[in-house]
Amino acid sequence: MSTTITASAAKAASPTVSSVQDIPLDRIRESNSNPRRAFDEAKLRELAQNIKLHGVLQAILVRPAPDGADGTYELVAGARRFRASKLAGKDVIPATVRDLTDAECREIQLIENLQRADIHELDEGIGYRSLMQL
Repeated sequence: MSTTITASAAKAASPTVSSVQDIPLDRIRESNSNPRRAFDEAKLRELAQNIKLHGVLQAILVRPAPDGADGTYELVAGARRFRASKLAGKDVIPATVRDLTDAECREIQLIENLQRADIHELDEGIGYRSLMQL
């Protein structure tokens, strides 16, 4: 069974052509709307060790900071990679930058987290509630 989640009645946007760029970690802030709240510290340390050895293998997704701060970004997807990169002592992280509305951001965050096998039930509920409030 497949499920498609859409936060609004608007048609799905056409695919955005994006490129990956290295962005300094100190220019990225975590999103308050990310439904995932629990992170296994041991698994984060393990991921940090892998990042030290091999780098970040999959880019995170960010959007320009909604508050308009120049040169800063809000993390949309990839919180574990972001946190582990900090633990690994990295200065930059590969990221895809996309202009997203709040609704699109929450929708992507919910989808990203629902596809994980280990999401906590409360985090899942927070995500759905956040989408319903839009």
